[in-house]
Amino acid sequence: MSLNEDLVQASNDSFWEIGKYSRTVKRIDNGKALCDSLRQLIQQRSEIETSYAKSLTNWSKKWNEFLDRGNEYGTIQAGWRGMLQEADSLSELHSLVSENLMNKDYVNIKAWQKENYHKSMMHFKETKELEEGFKKAQKPWEKKYTKLMAAKKDYHAACRSEKSTANQENNARGDSAVSPDQLKKIQEKLRKCQQEVEGTKDKYEACLNDLNSYNAKYIEDMNEVFQKCQDFEKTRIEFFKKTMFEIHQHLDLSVDPRFSQVYSSLHSTIGQIDSDKDLRWWSTNHGADMAMNWPTFEEYSPELQNISKKKDSGIGGGSDGITITSIRHKPDGLDAPQSSPYNSKRQVSTTESQRSSSGSNIQQQSSTLRMQQPPDSARLAQMDTDVSQADMAQHPSGGENYVRSTSYDEALNPFGDDDEGGDVEANTSHVYQAIDEARDGHNHKEPERKEEPVSMEESNPFADDIDEPPSPSPEDSPRQMNGKEGVPVRALYDYVVTEEDELPLKAGDVFVKLSEEDELGWCKGYKDGREGLYPANYVEPV
Repeated sequence: MSLNEDLVQASNDSFWEIGKYSRTVKRIDNGKALCDSLRQLIQQRSEIETSYAKSLTNWSKKWNEFLDRGNEYGTIQAGWRGMLQEADSLSELHSLVSENLMNKDYVNIKAWQKENYHKSMMHFKETKELEEGFKKAQKPWEKKYTKLMAAKKDYHAACRSEKSTANQENNARGDSAVSPDQLKKIQEKLRKCQQEVEGTKDKYEACLNDLNSYNAKYIEDMNEVFQKCQDFEKTRIEFFKKTMFEIHQHLDLSVDPRFSQVYSSLHSTIGQIDSDKDLRWWSTNHGADMAMNWPTFEEYSPELQNISKKKDSGIGGGSDGITITSIRHKPDGLDAPQSSPYNSKRQVSTTESQRSSSGSNIQQQSSTLRMQQPPDSARLAQMDTDVSQADMAQHPSGGENYVRSTSYDEALNPFGDDDEGGDVEANTSHVYQAIDEARDGHNHKEPERKEEPVSMEESNPFADDIDEPPSPSPEDSPRQMNGKEGVPVRALYDYVVTEEDELPLKAGDVFVKLSEEDELGWCKGYKDGREGLYPANYVEPV
């Protein structure tokens, strides 16, 4: 502080007033709090960077999945993916920014804070030392100042008393009621007051001179402690400045060569989009430049024919049925089919079943059943079955090849509608026995057929030999089970449930159909004391 008070306007809240140094001391505590705030600022910015990087990654993943299943193609798709790659690269850079802020800047501030602020019982050590320094420097001046204020107070009190007594003396002189003795006493009191004013004035001036003579020492001592505060605060400010430069370096991605590389790569990727190249690719793979198996003349082959008992249902886009090939004679029974067209898979392959009895072997092999599920189907896989493999097997007795074609329904039930519910294995044995007897007399050859499908019932000359199973009696009819009313139906195939609301079926089971087929191909039925859903074309009316 300069003693030339003309340069600085004095105030009642000056640093030099008693105890006003406390704001400077408190600045040290504020510096510690500002370090905490700066660390919090860095932490929140790091969280923003992390969140932004995560958002970029999720955004890129979402649109990459869109491209994986979308309609875009060729070099223009590469342009899409180039923009998504930019987001992934930028996400990595912002993740690195977040890591640098927390692992470098945040840690550096915390270390500096720990090094420069030492906690004591109630305050920081630095705060306590500086506060004690100010008190020590101000204490002598404070005593002189207090003494001066007391002398000033005494002087002003004496002046008030002297002025009051002088007024009384003037009034007494003009008042005839006041006796000479009373006037004399007032005049004596006035002289004492005047003497007291002179004495307190001298004391007041002496105290003021004493204080003024000590001001230089007071200013020197206070400036010494104040400079320590300034030096400490300068250290903090310089550290903050250095830290902010480091934060700037970590946030400024423009100086990172990887950042510029991201956008130069994106620019190059977009520049490589070639409309002519994409159009040529489309024409080759989906357009006029695709290869085509044009129809050619094909000789008729009687060995393989597609026949079907049922009309085309319009489901699928392939054949009307399936072709069963390589049926060899089997003396014993034939196992019932173990798989069904309502398998939950889109593609079901029938298994090879082998059985041996009385020294002979029979093998039935069926090829793949392909099922296509339309987009609006949630539960029913509508099927398009096509069995195309032909296996020519030699008959053990006659030495001739026997090939027979039939629909899928007849392949699973070669006895027609009149033998439902019977012993499948036994009836199959009867069929093969009849075939052997026919072949003993003459060679068997499939007659040539035209495009009309031939049902199994028309081509099976042995259907009359098959016994029909007894129809269920009225008291056994599911129509009357637990009072459920509906249409009696019989299961054609086994069905294993895949969900809790479905009915398990065994070939030959008779139960009640409660509702008609829905748009997905399912019906509601009642069987064994419970209601549930079942595939509509797994059953037939009784």
